[in-house]
Amino acid sequence: MVGFILKIQKMNLKKLLIGMLLIFGILPASAQDSTLVLSLKQSCQMGIEKNVNVRNAGLEQEKTRFQLKETQSKLYPQIEGYSSFNYYYSIPKLIVPGEIFGQTGLIPIEIGTKFDWSNGFKATQVIYSQSYFTSLKLANRMIALNELSMQQKKEELVYQVSQVYFLCQTTRMQIAQLKITMQNTDRLLEIAKLQNENGVIRKVDYSRVSVNKNNLQTQIDNLGELYNQQLGLLKYLIGIDVHENIELSDSLLFSGENIPGNWPELNNRTELKLLDQQMEVSSLNRKINRQSHLPSLSGIGQFYYQGQRNNFDYFSGENDKFYKVGFVGLSLNIPLFDGFQKRFKTQQNDIEFQQLQNTYEDISRNFSREYADALSQFKNNFNALIRQKENIKVAEETYSVSLQGYRQQVVSLSDLLLSESSLVEARLSYFNAVLQLKNAELEVKKAKGELLNF
Repeated sequence: MVGFILKIQKMNLKKLLIGMLLIFGILPASAQDSTLVLSLKQSCQMGIEKNVNVRNAGLEQEKTRFQLKETQSKLYPQIEGYSSFNYYYSIPKLIVPGEIFGQTGLIPIEIGTKFDWSNGFKATQVIYSQSYFTSLKLANRMIALNELSMQQKKEELVYQVSQVYFLCQTTRMQIAQLKITMQNTDRLLEIAKLQNENGVIRKVDYSRVSVNKNNLQTQIDNLGELYNQQLGLLKYLIGIDVHENIELSDSLLFSGENIPGNWPELNNRTELKLLDQQMEVSSLNRKINRQSHLPSLSGIGQFYYQGQRNNFDYFSGENDKFYKVGFVGLSLNIPLFDGFQKRFKTQQNDIEFQQLQNTYEDISRNFSREYADALSQFKNNFNALIRQKENIKVAEETYSVSLQGYRQQVVSLSDLLLSESSLVEARLSYFNAVLQLKNAELEVKKAKGELLNF
């Protein structure tokens, strides 16, 4: 009984030690060896969260919000403290008629003292400035512009992730198909070996099957290396560690539900929305330049202590060294002439606005052409996929008949290998056709502005 208790205690101690090692990271936990299963939607969402370009676009958007707050801060009173000290080594003079002092001619009189020291506060408050209020609208437009720019970055990322995801899945399916073919080749190699030993076929025929197997293995190895590179690119795009194990869950099988319908409204394209916002920004800049000719009104106020002395004795014990001064008022600024600077700047804004309009019209026409091409390519690839399905069916029947005939010694090994090669080529071509169709579907979504509709 005591031995049984000691055995249990040893087992518990062992579990405790293993748990502590796992906690401190000395032993790898099973969770660290787990595989992350990702669908296309999850991959896109993860990329949007972690991709550096999207994150930088988000930071730019946040910076624009602070720029708006910076512009809005001018609506509040601008208050500053100051201290101004002047030493007049030559005191300014005022010329007055001598008759004031019972003399003739003009007499210079010194105005002020050698030392002048002022300390106080001054404040200004914008009361009316039409160009400033328009600049607030401009700041809000810049926020909307950055939001669209961030959306464009997301769309670009989703497009790239989708392409690489489809490519990885296609390569993986091709590897799986070649492995199935390898199993068939192994069985054929066994049959050929027995036939060679029994003198039914020549050794060179057995060698041909062996060479065919080696070629298949080389092709599998090359595709495996390519798959690892594609998977590494996908990990980079979605922002996960290159050493993390992932598995792609979405199938590339195509259903008729994905066939495009009627002609869409292409104004949903982010590029056009960006141009719309850019034209709004250009229009507001032009408006600000024109409004800068209008008067602006500000409230001003100042309170300070001024000390004027002929000797620098501000820190002596005497009183009345500083005198209190304060005032409030209005400041009206009326621009009259600036050498036509604002006029030329407004003309530049007009040209910029016209350029944006021309670009908008050109891109709109190009998007219509792009959608038509994408739709045509989709239909063409869809028909190619159907043909590849038929090719596989025919190739499978031919290979089955050839294999049966080879076993019965009515079909040569060359014909069997040729039919097997045709079957492999038909299946690999089918997977390529699936990839082309998925890419065409992606192009249609891009042309419709629906890349973010997972």
